[in-house]
Amino acid sequence: MTVVLVIVVALALLAVLLATRPRRVPKSSPAGKNAELHWERKILSQTLGNRGAMERAVTAKRRNYPRASRADLLEMVHDEYVRDRNRS
Repeated sequence: MTVVLVIVVALALLAVLLATRPRRVPKSSPAGKNAELHWERKILSQTLGNRGAMERAVTAKRRNYPRASRADLLEMVHDEYVRDRNRS
């Protein structure tokens, strides 16, 4: 009987801790022109300021996603750079 009571109290405590923990808020991307500038800065820092490489990557992505905004294309390029860097 005591073991059951200890288990119930432990589960109740766990439920309270889970219910009161801070929630993670997903990072929101900047909107509009700010988004373009944000992603351009991030890509240029990855490419050591090589704007030509960034523009070539955006052009290549635009072939696959012709209706995507420039900010979305820049984000895709950034994600690809990060993924490639993590592979090596």
